[in-house]
Amino acid sequence: MKSLNSATFGVLLLTALLWPLSSTAAEGVDVAAEVKKHVNDPVACGCSLQDDIDLTNRINMVMMIRSEFAAAKSKYAGSKQTVTPAIRDAVQKPIVQRINNEKDKKAGDYSAVTYDFGCFTLIESGATPCLRGALDDHESVHRAACDAHPLGWRFDQLVEDWLQEEMDAYEKELERLREEEKKRHPFCSLDPSVKQALWQNAAEKEREKEAKEILEWVSGLFN
Repeated sequence: MKSLNSATFGVLLLTALLWPLSSTAAEGVDVAAEVKKHVNDPVACGCSLQDDIDLTNRINMVMMIRSEFAAAKSKYAGSKQTVTPAIRDAVQKPIVQRINNEKDKKAGDYSAVTYDFGCFTLIESGATPCLRGALDDHESVHRAACDAHPLGWRFDQLVEDWLQEEMDAYEKELERLREEEKKRHPFCSLDPSVKQALWQNAAEKEREKEAKEILEWVSGLFN
């Protein structure tokens, strides 16, 4: 329970409730039968053109960013140099410049950060379901690194280790983005009413999962 604002399917539920034309199935479509048929199929994060633009753009950006970190890492191979603000800036500024030059201007751009004090993550509230899950997967790598070290460890972290951590985080994000992209075609081809019902089912399962996690977390406070 260290990822705040991570209720992906809560947003999916809102999307489902507002989904246009979802109240009426296409002629001849048995919604109940179709839902039963597809109830265990992967549920897409979204089916809009904007979702497609966002996913394509983010995949391209993540691949570029990871390659930049890999190139930087080769310069510090075997080095005992620890991370400094100057080194961070030297690595990150060219990446930011490339992002600004190469990103699709029509794509959504959302941020997430994991704090070393408490090892918890904040994801920008406006992040869409298609990007929120990938951002959280990315930050899970940083949370794991944070959990494995004492407070203040960043000041002693080797540059090579920092760059590898970033590469691992972007690789995990990329895996999620590609999974979401793969789900979209089969799911988004379904009747709108079927999609809405499946989104609502998925949202209910996610609420149950999060409620269980909260109970387990609270119980842990007293054990």
